[in-house]
Amino acid sequence: MSAHSQPGARTLHTVDCRECGISSGAFWIRWRAYRIDDPELDEPPALAFYCPACSDREFGPRRRNRL
Repeated sequence: MSAHSQPGARTLHTVDCRECGISSGAFWIRWRAYRIDDPELDEPPALAFYCPACSDREFGPRRRNRL
């Protein structure tokens, strides 16, 4: 029986940073995703993922919601 067919088996999903190419690994802490398609051009939805360093550099530090 392979790991993929075992009950309760988990799959690890990773992404690569669009800017630097680093892999997210198992933990996506502070990673950000941005929609990169143009809905007005009838493009299919698409996301680009950015590591914490690249997202801060490209888009500025993440703002926290304060109530």
